[in-house]
Amino acid sequence: MARSPSDKFFYAFVLPVAVSANVVLGVLILVGLEPRGWLGWLQVATGAFCCIVAGWLAAASWSKSYWGNAMARQVAIWRKIADTIFAWLEEAPLPADALHRLNRSLDEVVPKADRA
Repeated sequence: MARSPSDKFFYAFVLPVAVSANVVLGVLILVGLEPRGWLGWLQVATGAFCCIVAGWLAAASWSKSYWGNAMARQVAIWRKIADTIFAWLEEAPLPADALHRLNRSLDEVVPKADRA
């Protein structure tokens, strides 16, 4: 699927930097653990939270990438199916007006920028 330049920048630069920063922050906090009292346990909780956020961001990035590719494959398959159906319909003895109406309704549903 086509992504805008800002999406590409976000997923190529901002998200990896954010994940790395969260992991580093979590590791730095957890390395110096000497939990004494509630403040020490608050540090442990903060470090764990930073690691959880880093994992969540990484999972979100992977999920968007995986499902975006899966959707792109499905769109390509359905476009091939639609092309096959149109080729078959063009050979069938149908009124040209009906084919033009069908084409117009498909143009309304699928913007021309999405077509390849």
